[in-house]
Amino acid sequence: MINKLAIQLREMQELSEKWEHKNPCISAESVGWHLLHNLQVINGVIAGLAASDPSTYSPKASFTKWLILLTKKIPRGKAQAPKSAMPKQIHKAELDAALDRASLSILNLLNQSANQFFTHPMFGDLNTRLTKRFLWIHTEHHLKIVRDMLADHNPEITQ
Repeated sequence: MINKLAIQLREMQELSEKWEHKNPCISAESVGWHLLHNLQVINGVIAGLAASDPSTYSPKASFTKWLILLTKKIPRGKAQAPKSAMPKQIHKAELDAALDRASLSILNLLNQSANQFFTHPMFGDLNTRLTKRFLWIHTEHHLKIVRDMLADHNPEITQ
């Protein structure tokens, strides 16, 4: 799963050049917002995972959690990101710094024990294996939005 995250990170690096692009038909936010949000999630989740105490790992059953982890899809517009992962203003330098941090964060996943965890607001505790899967699914969700924003050639789109 770490290889898949690394491939997604490379795609985010390439897409970061179009950080100002908007397509209101797909999303109210810019490409840069989606990328920075996703990078904030990657960096924050992995930091939380690394700081966790595996002896306190306590998973909870959740239909929604298992549906998303099984189907590998997050429905659009159904969940609200926590305020801590909601970028306010986007600057290219901030986006580049978050990309650099994410490269190190993803490598840090290699050093985590099986029951290190982060607590998701809806899903509860996700151990290292499930955290990797969640990060891949979440990243793919935002990359699909960005790809759709860039693929739609609507003349009202701002570049």
